[in-house]
Amino acid sequence: MATIRDTLKNIQSKLYQGIGFSSDEAKLEARFILEHVLKITQKEIIQKSDLHIDTDNQTEIEYITEKRIAGTPLPYLLGEWSFYGRTFKVNPHVLIPRADTETLIETALSKINVHDHTEIMDLGCGTGIIGITIALERSLSKVTLVDQSEDAIQNTKENQSLHQVTNTTIQKSDWFSALDQTRFDVILSNPPYLEDKDPHLSQGLEDEPLDALVSGPTGIEAIQYIIENAKNYIKPSGWLFIEHGYNQANILKDLFVKNGYQYIENAKDIHGVHRVTFAQYSIV
Repeated sequence: MATIRDTLKNIQSKLYQGIGFSSDEAKLEARFILEHVLKITQKEIIQKSDLHIDTDNQTEIEYITEKRIAGTPLPYLLGEWSFYGRTFKVNPHVLIPRADTETLIETALSKINVHDHTEIMDLGCGTGIIGITIALERSLSKVTLVDQSEDAIQNTKENQSLHQVTNTTIQKSDWFSALDQTRFDVILSNPPYLEDKDPHLSQGLEDEPLDALVSGPTGIEAIQYIIENAKNYIKPSGWLFIEHGYNQANILKDLFVKNGYQYIENAKDIHGVHRVTFAQYSIV
């Protein structure tokens, strides 16, 4: 039986050679695989490096590694991924959580007072990471998570249970169609925003659900629909936050202006790209 140290090096080597990862990328994913299978922490990998791995765990490690080399995204193989300091369940029917979306969280939290009883909606919730994170960070708030996909609803319920969130409700709806006339202080959305012929679709997104990525011929269809209709569900002086593509910030600004929103702002992601545009709507 191989030790933890030897197995870690073996995974790194396979990922480095099989995928063309950098040394750091291979080391990081190898660690994630060991942490997941052995149920240990990064610190324990170092402290227990001489321990031998039993046959069953070794078999699982080899299976995950080979599937990863074949191209399956690691979050789908592990069934979980980290977001905003917490681990969330994820499956191939929903988008993989990405660090860029933490910009949406940070921006929204800046407008949500921790002492207020804020009514919030996560529109198109997918895994539920956005709404659940907001609910955990603003415990006095009430968050409604909405998605049209039954698979997404189930994934969100799993994460709701995992994090024992009590200030959330989950509703199945095609955007606003099944909602009543409830109005919210804050609406957040990370909608599909790629064009149907976007080259990024064949550059690492092949395994993720197309309907959560592609909006239509222009990539702006879902965003435009949300901006036009959200004003019917926002309280006076409420905020709408939308994550979008790297080249869509000015389009969103124009749509916000056209639809009567004010105090329009952009926020940059960790790469310095305008990733979130948000605005306030005053009901006249």
